[in-house]
Amino acid sequence: MISAEEEYGGDSACWLSKVCPECGALLDDLTAPCWRCGLRPDDETRAEA
Repeated sequence: MISAEEEYGGDSACWLSKVCPECGALLDDLTAPCWRCGLRPDDETRAEA
């Protein structure tokens, strides 16, 4: 029998905190600037969703 997790697949929502809010890149280091767009974690000028 296939569990609900196996049926839907994909990663859990806990990965959302590792996604750059500006460009959507997956971040390895949450204290470093985004490797794709350069957004810094402490940047107050980022676009609001």
